[in-house]
Amino acid sequence: MKTYGIISDVHADPRIAEVAIGVLKHLGAERLILNGDIGEMQPSLEASQAYIATILESAAKSNLQTYVQPGSHETVGFYLPVVEFFSEKFSNITNVLEEQVHDELIFLPGSDFVTTGEFRLGNEIPTGLYIPTENGVVPYDQELHQQFLENGMFNGLVYFSNIEDVKPKVKDPEKSLVVCHVPRKFDKLEGAVDKAYFAESDRGILPGVIVETMIRNQYGDVNYVDLRIIAASNGFSLKEENRGNEELRDLFNELGLRKAVNGHFHESGHNAHDGNVVKVNENEFVDELYWNSGQLDTGHCGLIRVNDGKVAYQNVKLQDYLR
Repeated sequence: MKTYGIISDVHADPRIAEVAIGVLKHLGAERLILNGDIGEMQPSLEASQAYIATILESAAKSNLQTYVQPGSHETVGFYLPVVEFFSEKFSNITNVLEEQVHDELIFLPGSDFVTTGEFRLGNEIPTGLYIPTENGVVPYDQELHQQFLENGMFNGLVYFSNIEDVKPKVKDPEKSLVVCHVPRKFDKLEGAVDKAYFAESDRGILPGVIVETMIRNQYGDVNYVDLRIIAASNGFSLKEENRGNEELRDLFNELGLRKAVNGHFHESGHNAHDGNVVKVNENEFVDELYWNSGQLDTGHCGLIRVNDGKVAYQNVKLQDYLR
């Protein structure tokens, strides 16, 4: 049996990672997975790199074999150099951008919904580094990069991961565990790992909790109906929907993949279910599992145990171990 500790969504303070890793080791973690949103944009490039370095240093010191992949918030500039440095310096740090399949683990790095991030996943273009232009993205070219910088046209980079790449690498789907920051799409809302609460407007989409917090800060503890009326008067429609990735769903169905762990949707943290969105109990070994390991900012992380093709999850709340 193998036991993996899972951490994702560290948006507030990277120092919490050291605490989480200690608790996960105490609970039996033999390996560690950093499943995206472990980097956060800071006022400077140096500060952004220091943020993720704090997390990777904690992982390196733990001596746990650690698999690292980006999610929705990491940029190429502050993520890649730091991860490459740590993976070269420490033998227990693995950059999964270099190899996506490790034993039963299948890593799908990046996200289909990025905020400040530059790591995208999908199936539209080949895996690789790109430069965004007015006419779409073009393969990375150092001369073009320099030209854009000199002319004030540079608008970041895009690292695209094509999910189709794993198809020939999946040898035993019944025993495979997919690790992706974003979940596949489901059709039932309550209890789903892809349940999202968001505010939609002509300007785009925001997390629903952000708009709700702004309204409550201004108007006080308003009720459910008034909250939505105020949001609508400001151009926002508050919604709850399944927002998982349809391309991932198709890939899972095609390959027969039935086990996955994700983060991303904070409101779905610690949800776990089967393919029909029927709840799966903690510590119960099953053949089918979709699990959101939780947002570390709130003290949520977890363990997943793998035993001869079956998996069992354990939700971990750091608060329960720090009293």
